Amino acid sequence: MMILVIIMVISCSKKNGGGVTPTPVVPKEETLVFSIDPDPGTGVAVAMNGSYAFKVTIGSKLTTNGVKVDLTTKKDSDNSTVDSKSLDSTTPGIDLSTGTLNPGILCTVTVTVTSKATPTNTATKSFKVARK
Repeated sequence: MMILVIIMVISCSKKNGGGVTPTPVVPKEETLVFSIDPDPGTGVAVAMNGSYAFKVTIGSKLTTNGVKVDLTTKKDSDNSTVDSKSLDSTTPGIDLSTGTLNPGILCTVTVTVTSKATPTNTATKSFKVARK
């Protein structure tokens, strides 16, 4: 009986795994996903006045650091930049607008959202816009 107790104590005792401490598992950040409202689709969005206002809605879970949003508006005719801006946000809804648009000039608006916690986690969308 004594031998059985000794075997149980030895088999249940904690063994040292060579002093290696396991690395804690860090949860992976969700891939950024966002939408534009109103959704310009594949056509040309129409600006009724000097700029085009829209909202970017982040659909993925935000980290506490938030995101950086870059907005660039370029003329299609010569690729010159009409407007460029950058802002930081920790909320999922971000109101944006293009710079001044000239009547009849087709432009491409590019929105890039980048995680501030993981700079390689980015999402980009582009759409066409013209002032009526």
